[in-house]
Amino acid sequence: MKPAHPQYKANDQKAHSLLDRRYAERIPIRYRVAYSGTEGARIVTGEGDLKNLSKTGCKILCTATISLGCRLTLLLYLEDGQAPMRLVDSLVSWVAKDSFSVKFPKLSSDERKRLQDVIFKNISLSTLDHRRTAFRIV
Repeated sequence: MKPAHPQYKANDQKAHSLLDRRYAERIPIRYRVAYSGTEGARIVTGEGDLKNLSKTGCKILCTATISLGCRLTLLLYLEDGQAPMRLVDSLVSWVAKDSFSVKFPKLSSDERKRLQDVIFKNISLSTLDHRRTAFRIV
């Protein structure tokens, strides 16, 4: 006999908990990114592809080895008719075999507006996960 009320699945609860960890929703996006920084005495440079983007961070697909906590300068090629966006002191917050995520430093109002414009230009209803709220009102 089926229960009268639907049961929540563990992965549904996990999806909702993602909102608690992230300040802003990341949208799928594909732009080129270049990065550089230092890890102790080692200089790190490379290029990759943005996998997703928000006003507070992004995920970068690449083949380089990056360490958690590393500080990088990013050049985001946003294809918005402007020069690449340069973000100094981005913090590597997550690392996997073929990708890493960064948190952006405190942005100026012009930088934040530019990122929001790119995000809104690329957002669609199909990119949003309907299980949770896409944006926080602060």
